Amino acid sequence: MLCHVSLPDSVVTEFKLREKARGQELLQAVCKRLGIIELDYFGLQFCGPKSEVLWLNTRNRIRRQISGASPYRLQFRVKFFVQPQYLLQ
Repeated sequence: MLCHVSLPDSVVTEFKLREKARGQELLQAVCKRLGIIELDYFGLQFCGPKSEVLWLNTRNRIRRQISGASPYRLQFRVKFFVQPQYLLQ
């Protein structure tokens, strides 16, 4: 299965995954390509059937969440942002 992911710098990157891949596999592949270690702060969004923006559930299969055929189009986004003064050192 092919997924086209729009990265923060507006570059669209193609990822090849197995047909039964879960959202976590795609998120890990994107973060690995970007050199990101902390995956918890990031996620993938896609447009739903009614043009609403939805977060990809990392525990479920990608094909069950996104309607239509491959290649699936997603956006890599920041889910949580922690102010620097709240980070534990």
